[in-house]
Amino acid sequence: MKLDGAGEAVGDVSPPGSFQAAARGRQGTPPLNERNERLWLRVTQVAIIAVAVILIAAALVVARAVLVPIVAAIIMGSVIGPAIEAMSRRGLPSWLGSILIVALMVAAVYGAAVALTTPLGDWISRAPEISAILEERFAAFKPALHSLFSFVESIESMGRVAAPPMEVAIADSRMLESVLGLITPAIGEFILFVGSLLFFLAGRIQIKRRVVQAMTPRATRLTALRVFREIEERLGAYLVTATLINFGLGVATAIMAYALGLPNALMWGAIAGVLNYIPYLGPAAMTALLAVAGIVTFPSLFQGLLPAAAFLALTGIEGQFLTPMIVGRRVALNPFAVFLSMALWTWLWGPVGTFLSVPLLIAAMALMDGILTKRRPHLPG
Repeated sequence: MKLDGAGEAVGDVSPPGSFQAAARGRQGTPPLNERNERLWLRVTQVAIIAVAVILIAAALVVARAVLVPIVAAIIMGSVIGPAIEAMSRRGLPSWLGSILIVALMVAAVYGAAVALTTPLGDWISRAPEISAILEERFAAFKPALHSLFSFVESIESMGRVAAPPMEVAIADSRMLESVLGLITPAIGEFILFVGSLLFFLAGRIQIKRRVVQAMTPRATRLTALRVFREIEERLGAYLVTATLINFGLGVATAIMAYALGLPNALMWGAIAGVLNYIPYLGPAAMTALLAVAGIVTFPSLFQGLLPAAAFLALTGIEGQFLTPMIVGRRVALNPFAVFLSMALWTWLWGPVGTFLSVPLLIAAMALMDGILTKRRPHLPG
């Protein structure tokens, strides 16, 4: 308050409501320094998470040769595990049941490899002939393709530093070493897969018990048991159903190839069944293979494209009706999530990661559903 010349009190000249606004600001809004600290704390947390994600991705890429067989063995063991438990309840030791099942799997893989070696070798040996036939059949499209490739090359070469002239050096052929360099890692990874699967099946119950006992609250243990069971049920439902569907597609493809006169019908059926485990890309690759085989085998272009067209019809029926109707009842998969999972694991682990992308997505969905069951709000509609 202020006093005038007569000694009377005069009201404050500050605008009305300013004290209330200042008090409300002091009570409801944190100081500027505190807000800055919170902001920097949040930025630090996000940066730490980003660095952790990058390090995990780098570790997955570096340890790919070891992680891929082990992860595949765990997925396969989670599917076969309930059968081992059923066998052990009937008196068969788990280690003996694990050895029998793994031996049957190895024998099946070996038999399939032996059966497919001869026809695949025949087609690979015909590579120069196949290239010449394709070049002759598509000779009319050669100028257009040449112009398109030249245009793409000119776009890519813009701003690129000119490379020095290539030096051609004649060296001894190292074909055998190259083949061994490709086969040896695959054999090592297959041995690691078989060993991991065998020991995982033999000690699966003990592993699960140790993981659950490591969790202290009883509610957390029950949640872990429920998550384990849900992952096994979903993986089993998907892989068993997908195997039956792919086997049927392979049989239908073999019958179609035999009916149309395409040689090595059983080989094409087996390849179609295996590639169908890869969503989207597998059927597309099989269609391209059948198109090339048909064009090389049959005299006319129209007749050569019939096997690929027939296979597209088969995969359309399988993908649009059978798989959603059978698999969708147990495992609901979002197509966008499947595509992102394929892109991620293919980038990290290559073609084998493409095979494992859908099972890994199913396991992750089961884990998230088990963790978020109590926190999920009930939304209308």
